[in-house]
Amino acid sequence: MTSSLTRLTAWLTVFLADARARARKEADHGEVVEKVIIVAAAAAIAIAAMAAIALAVDVKVGSIQL
Repeated sequence: MTSSLTRLTAWLTVFLADARARARKEADHGEVVEKVIIVAAAAAIAIAAMAAIALAVDVKVGSIQL
């Protein structure tokens, strides 16, 4: 029982140390968040421009008399 507990404790220690190392290695998430926000803002601007163009086309089409 003690041997199993010792092995479990050792494995858990190594596992947590590895997790901490990976977390430090991937600590640049702030940069990723900034990029995602910038891309989302650009997409919102593009969608607004497309909506404005669609509205202008609808107004032009509506004014055509057949």
